[in-house]
Amino acid sequence: MRFRGRTIGFLLAGAMLMVSGGSVLAADPTPAEIIKTRQDSLKALGGALKAMGDQLKSGMPDMTVMADNAKKADGLAKELPTWFPKGTGEEAGVKTAAKPEIWTMPDDFKTDAANLKTEADKLVQVAAAGDASAIGPQMQATGKACGACHKEFRVPPPEH
Repeated sequence: MRFRGRTIGFLLAGAMLMVSGGSVLAADPTPAEIIKTRQDSLKALGGALKAMGDQLKSGMPDMTVMADNAKKADGLAKELPTWFPKGTGEEAGVKTAAKPEIWTMPDDFKTDAANLKTEADKLVQVAAAGDASAIGPQMQATGKACGACHKEFRVPPPEH
């Protein structure tokens, strides 16, 4: 009986060390990791909008696909302002298309990000209503809001 109690005590103490050690070992992400996550998230946002555009072009859009991608785009748009912490620009030494203006003009950046979120919210509402004729114009408005940020805060991609 005594052996069993001692064994359980050691197991509990070991588990507590593992749990507390896990939080000690969990490091903040590096600028490179933040930039990679940001780039992946921006690609996912673009992918959700592209999937909706492809559905519209098909002539027979699947409204479930439209609503799901609108929600995905909306969720990502909501998170967008958090993807650009200080120290994740050119100074990180990692290739990024983010211009320094994101950090030197933060109010303008936040305004553009908020506009994208507003338009993405509307896109969710229109897609949920299932009216394909209303989705196209709202997708254009959402794309325009996305593009506004690109003009001011993103290095243009190289022309081929």
